[in-house]
Amino acid sequence: MLAGCATPASRHPVTVSDMGTASRASELEASLVRPGIVTFERLRFAQWTGGRGTFIDRKDARTDSVPKGNEEAVIYAYVVDHPRFGRVMIDSGVSADLGERLNGLMRRAVSDLDIRIERTTAQWLGGQAPPRAVFLTHLHFDHVGGLLDLPVTTPVYVGQGEVQERSRVNLLLGHPADAALQGYGPMREWQFQPDPDGRFAGVLDIFGDGSVWAISVPGHSAGSTAYLVNAVDGPKLVLGDAVSTRLGWEQQMPQPVAAGARVDAEASAERLRRFAADNPAVTVFLGHQSRTGQAEAY
Repeated sequence: MLAGCATPASRHPVTVSDMGTASRASELEASLVRPGIVTFERLRFAQWTGGRGTFIDRKDARTDSVPKGNEEAVIYAYVVDHPRFGRVMIDSGVSADLGERLNGLMRRAVSDLDIRIERTTAQWLGGQAPPRAVFLTHLHFDHVGGLLDLPVTTPVYVGQGEVQERSRVNLLLGHPADAALQGYGPMREWQFQPDPDGRFAGVLDIFGDGSVWAISVPGHSAGSTAYLVNAVDGPKLVLGDAVSTRLGWEQQMPQPVAAGARVDAEASAERLRRFAADNPAVTVFLGHQSRTGQAEAY
């Protein structure tokens, strides 16, 4: 009966992406030695507090050494300026209006996290032109909320299989992504192909010039996507929630995911750690915390 209640992560229409060329990890790595042509900025929008069980799997024996308590998490988004294609955002920040569009259960869940908005996407925009596109790491509420503050004509890109992922949790929580996407056209789904090098599930050269890459890292969600940005001040790797905290990255603590996603989640996290170790010039940005010693964003 519960299986019959499973619904997709989003009921919003989806279409094939109009950008992105299937590539391979070795081509991505080769691009790292070329001078960057885009600029990159991490933006901080809100802070929230959650029990450590929100971020690590308390049912896994490997987490027994981590004391109980809370973790402070941040909602980030990222801005990339390309000399030819213009400005894009990775994730979307937050909107003060999102709570009004959520169902009661999701609204209570958000309230329990004690989210403190420091600025909204609308406030960040001010009078400047909005981004020409949004590249989502995944469809969870804390990554899509700022879409409410952007023009509904903005193209939104999402990982392969993200929209179609089925769970009864989606029914209970009322599809928060659909609330944020109301009025938007179809989401555009990245068309990954298996990485011939076997380093990742898939790799796309988004603009065809090696400046911004989408990397398929399923597990946290079916279509979780990381982004590698070859910026003028060095390459940046945005993980999304493939790894969201220092506990996950530095201590390899597993995150709480559905049993069927556990293998993918741990494989994706390990692939990202290995890539970062093999390419020490790459700066890694976790989903909801700064790495130890890393400067915080505003």
